[in-house]
Amino acid sequence: MFLVDEGVLEVKHDKKKLHQLSSGDSFGESSLLFQRPRSSTVMCASENCSLHEMIGADFFALLESDPAHARALSDMCRKRMFQKAVKSYLLSQNSDLGDDELVTVFHDADKDKSGSLSLSEVRDLMLRMGNNSAIPEKDLRELLKSLDLDEDGKVTLRDILEMSKAFK
Repeated sequence: MFLVDEGVLEVKHDKKKLHQLSSGDSFGESSLLFQRPRSSTVMCASENCSLHEMIGADFFALLESDPAHARALSDMCRKRMFQKAVKSYLLSQNSDLGDDELVTVFHDADKDKSGSLSLSEVRDLMLRMGNNSAIPEKDLRELLKSLDLDEDGKVTLRDILEMSKAFK
C-alpha cells in the first residue's frame, strides 16, 4: 500500500485516465485486502512525487489492531472498485464522467428496471472492469450494503449519485 506525500499521480485503467491522487491519498489497499492483482496503473503526473510504502505485514497488523478501521477501509475499497467499474464503462462508451452519464450507467445496469440494483446487476457492472474483477459474493453483498447510503435496503440512483460526490 502506498501513501502519497507530495505530487500528483494519475490512475489509469486500460491506459485511460480514471482520476488523480494527491497528498494524503492512498492506493494499493484493495490488492492487499482482497488478495487480488492490481487493477490500475498509478504514475507520477507532476515534476516530483513522494510516496511512503506500507508493506503487507504492517498493513495487516494495523488492520488487526483496529477492526473498525479495517471495516471502514474495506468499505472504501469496495466503493472505489465500483466507482472504477462505472468510470471504465463510461470511458469504453467514450462518455464523460458527469452525473448525466452516471444516470445512463445506472439505467443500463438496472436490467429489470426496478429502480434499484440487485446483486447480479452490480456483479455484471463490476465484470465490465475486465479480467481482474471476479469479486467473491460475500464482498459483493458488502458492497451493496455500503452503496445503500440511506440504508433503505436498496441501491438506488440517488445512492449512486451521492456516493460519486465523495470520489470527485
